[in-house]
Amino acid sequence: MTLLEVNPEINQKFVDFYRTVFADGALDRKTKQLIGLSVALATGCGP
Repeated sequence: MTLLEVNPEINQKFVDFYRTVFADGALDRKTKQLIGLSVALATGCGP
């Protein structure tokens, strides 16, 4: 059983979260994405 089967609205909540996090603010979207990529690479996180 997948998370989407248990809680189908979780995908929309993630999309809403993603849009909020990557909205322009103190940092622009590109900078935030580069920070996220750097953290993923430093921690050995896969795609």
